[in-house]
Amino acid sequence: MNKYHTPSSQRGATLLVVMMMLIVLTVVGVLAIRVAMTSLNISTNTQLGQFLSQTADTPINQLYTGNLSNLVDLSGVVGYALQDSKLEPGHEYIFCYKPLSNEKFGASLGVAVKRPPANKIDKATLLSGGSDAFCDLSSDFGSSREAVVTQVAVKIPNEAEEDLKPGALLSRGNNLSSGTIMPKNVVEQQRIRVTTTSVVPSFAKNLDAAQDCIGTGSGNPGYISDDTSSDTKGFETIATCLAKLGVPVNSQIQEFNLQTIFSQTQAP
Repeated sequence: MNKYHTPSSQRGATLLVVMMMLIVLTVVGVLAIRVAMTSLNISTNTQLGQFLSQTADTPINQLYTGNLSNLVDLSGVVGYALQDSKLEPGHEYIFCYKPLSNEKFGASLGVAVKRPPANKIDKATLLSGGSDAFCDLSSDFGSSREAVVTQVAVKIPNEAEEDLKPGALLSRGNNLSSGTIMPKNVVEQQRIRVTTTSVVPSFAKNLDAAQDCIGTGSGNPGYISDDTSSDTKGFETIATCLAKLGVPVNSQIQEFNLQTIFSQTQAP
């Protein structure tokens, strides 16, 4: 007797196998997309962080390598800060880094003076200066790429530096046995602290809120930039305010030891 197998005995088996294969392929595809997106985000964040770090370092390097005589005269931010801090120390002297403009780097005419607030959450008090000293996140970019805006703050520290080792601020040529802590012809040493805050405005969900962190002028002086002094430790800064908004930001601090040297010259 011949036996026949009807198709009905295997009905649905092929569909089940195909469905299982589709589910596996879907899971693998979703995992692959997630891994690719994670790798892309990591790569983008790394590149963005490096770009912000380099941009924040540019004004500091310009101060370090620039013409010192132009920086310490009263037309420059450093000279202005040195003179003004003798009357009332602890202030920040801020300006926007605008390399694309024809203005002198750190010109005192474009500098605003901020007094730190009395508590950790309030904004600073604007003592002098106008809106030109505050970076406009919509236009004051550091290059033609129109990607990063950098705010700069100069401060003359007046507190003792506890973290430095003994003799860290002594210069070459010192002879302590002769009763002096400064080398010959050096008549003054002054610490200068520079804080730069670089931000990428295009990542801000609310540009007005980000601008509110930096400030716009007398009506809104924004937050301070430097919180490393003993009287401002833990205070709200421009960088912390922007970070809370999810805006990519990088803040760098560099301290310089400025020496005033007098040398005797003889006419030919």
